[in-house]
Amino acid sequence: MIQLIITADDFGYTKLFNKMILELIREGSITSTSVMIDEIDESQKEQLKELIQLSKDQRVSTGLHMYFKNTDFQKEIERQFSEFVDIFGFEPSHVDIHKPDYLKDAYPIIQEFCKRKRIPCKNLSKYKEVDMNLSGDLITTRDSSFDGTEKSFTEISEWLSGLNDGLHVITFHPGYYDPDSHSSLNKQRELDAQNAREVKRHLPDYKIEPANFHDLKTL
Repeated sequence: MIQLIITADDFGYTKLFNKMILELIREGSITSTSVMIDEIDESQKEQLKELIQLSKDQRVSTGLHMYFKNTDFQKEIERQFSEFVDIFGFEPSHVDIHKPDYLKDAYPIIQEFCKRKRIPCKNLSKYKEVDMNLSGDLITTRDSSFDGTEKSFTEISEWLSGLNDGLHVITFHPGYYDPDSHSSLNKQRELDAQNAREVKRHLPDYKIEPANFHDLKTL
């Protein structure tokens, strides 16, 4: 069986990004998202409430999107994890990283943290500087992953058509264009949303079943 996690990064970055991510979750076009916990503020209260309910209803797996602003990686991981649990009332479905900054030094610590907590971490082996530990008791996706951002749907479709049995991941950064955001992907986000919808629409064509990070624990 071919399974695919369709994930949306950057929940919490801005309300307009959140608005699109929530729409895609409700539609079933996104099966997973990850939260920038330090960006959550009072203005996002209702959106956060909806994401918590969608998560509890098993409509989406909701992970922690680690964003390092300093090099005290262990302390930052522990702090952001605790804040996630305090806000959501449950542990993140998985842990990933916002940008490849500090990746070589930080990711081994993330792996060890995830091992200890028995929480999946996202496979970042596409970054050459990462030593992806696929042995032992690390819970992670061992099949292919694909960054769908800044890709045409033709490129995405070619990747989908080549998938074999296993649990695969495609990552998007969807959102409505936010004129107040300095995100480097701001102008790309509405196209990402469109491509996520196209992926969901074409899954039956490739005999692909939607999945999320909770499914990793059942493998």
